[in-house]
Amino acid sequence: MHLMPHDIYMHEIPIALSSFLVILAAAVIAVALFRHLKLNPVLGYLAAGAIIGPYGLGYIHDVEQASMMAEFGVVFLLFVIGLELSWERLVAMRHHVFGLGSLQVILTAILLGLLGHYALGLAPAAALIAGGGLALSSTALVLQLVREQGERSTQLGRVSLAVLLLQDLIVIPMLVLVPLLAAEQSKIWVALGNAGLNAVGALLLTFLVGKQLLRPLFRFIASSNSPEIFSAFTLLLIVGVAAAFHSIGLSMALGAFVAGLLVAETEYKKQVEADILPYKGLLLGLFFMMVGMKIDMAFVMEHRWLLGGVVIGLVMIKTGIIWALCRSFKFSQGLSLQAALLLSQGGEFAFILFGLPESQTILGSENAALLMVAVTCSMAITPLLYAAGQWMLKTFNTQPCLAIPDQPETADLTDHVILLGFGRVGLTLAHMFSDEQVAYLALDRDPQTVARARALGHPVYFGNSAQKEVLLAAGIERAKCVVITFAHYSTALSAVVAIREVAPDLPIVARSSELEELMQLEAAGANHAISEKYESSLQLGAEAMKFIGIADAEVARLMSLYRARDYALAREQLTPASSANNGRVSFSRVKNVSTPNPQTNK
Repeated sequence: MHLMPHDIYMHEIPIALSSFLVILAAAVIAVALFRHLKLNPVLGYLAAGAIIGPYGLGYIHDVEQASMMAEFGVVFLLFVIGLELSWERLVAMRHHVFGLGSLQVILTAILLGLLGHYALGLAPAAALIAGGGLALSSTALVLQLVREQGERSTQLGRVSLAVLLLQDLIVIPMLVLVPLLAAEQSKIWVALGNAGLNAVGALLLTFLVGKQLLRPLFRFIASSNSPEIFSAFTLLLIVGVAAAFHSIGLSMALGAFVAGLLVAETEYKKQVEADILPYKGLLLGLFFMMVGMKIDMAFVMEHRWLLGGVVIGLVMIKTGIIWALCRSFKFSQGLSLQAALLLSQGGEFAFILFGLPESQTILGSENAALLMVAVTCSMAITPLLYAAGQWMLKTFNTQPCLAIPDQPETADLTDHVILLGFGRVGLTLAHMFSDEQVAYLALDRDPQTVARARALGHPVYFGNSAQKEVLLAAGIERAKCVVITFAHYSTALSAVVAIREVAPDLPIVARSSELEELMQLEAAGANHAISEKYESSLQLGAEAMKFIGIADAEVARLMSLYRARDYALAREQLTPASSANNGRVSFSRVKNVSTPNPQTNK
């Protein structure tokens, strides 16, 4: 019996479709469950893959069929890393990136490689790959933990970011080195030379052509005012450069990384990042599911003691090395312990390295599988290690973890104004203070905003305004006033609470959007808060009434009447809610805020 084309369509497509539906369903259920349990979604993807894969329930039999698409997740990840990496960022963190980060990777790779060679009997090339892969930590896991815990602007966040940046950079030569190690020994130096020449030539050509053409191309595409075309061009750029590098024998990931570096220098960086994030997340999740599908639970149970020893050894060795290096870079004991535990796991790039066909040949499929499972287990216990690190930080850390440097221009400052946030509103206030010869200092959590402001000569520092140590470093005890310009209510509220803990009597002027938020900021300790939406409506009404002939005095009386009435009404309406707590601050704490009588303004 011969199948007609429509028969093939009817029989083959549903099979592929059913596999796709199983993968999507498993991903949605597992990731949602892991997020509900406050666990990293990467672990959810790994678990989902293991459950539906050939060694689990067997819903997916042909893992290799989806491997090509999964590899694009790695390509997009490297593109994002290149996109987020700027020259200014590297220069600002150069000592920790190229000092602490380089030493961590080199020492860890050497020690773990030697241990693998002598304890597990790995050949030198296999030991080098194993040591290099295990020296890397999980960028996705660590940065998510740091972000969720509000540690991005602290020393812990900066140290972690510095080490992870170097690790992300070192992945590129590792991806180039692995195929060379798989070559015959007599040809390795020839292959290394050819690869080096190809890499240098490709990089120079890409940067020269990219610098000249990329910005005009983006400008032309953006002028079409079509978001779909802009997104399509972004995808074409990433895949095109990655494919070009692959065609000359280099890594697709290296090509994507270079493309990200080029786009990072253009003004279209933010839009590109927003466009490709959904693709990156979905494809990278598929990659982790493919890794999970290759986990053989029977193999894990058979080698459970060896696996446990590898996991414990990995965590202990990396913790010891990172702790010693942090101490040598003059970080406190508590912070060093916390950073060491936070970075002690294996990372997603180990899956990439150990999953390469050349790595499988050098390591052996059994050793590669063992190492990938060990990395997975180390990632699974990272939240517990982070919690242990927090306890150690509180127990042993006696030095304040400043998120901004204690520079002379802050140490000698007195009777100054502290601006929290340096966006549009903060910049306007800075110009006003400068014109009136008022000394000021600003804090902002966006490193790009800080870099731009400092390039223009403004005294702006990178720091978390909700951290007491940062406020003290900014000289809050000697300040005359604090102005909070954050548009985000929760950020402003956290800043008010932190300020009141270190400076109970310091005047605070805050910005809010809604009247309800204004009252909550005042209840938390702000002396005065301005509601942008409400004040804008009053100003619009005032200007309109002037144009229709109403006298200025009457306009001023009406504005004063409405302002007093509505602000007082908002306080009265919110007070009962505060008594029930409702998860909010108590409004009985409002101090130094008078409620005017509308009748007195008539």
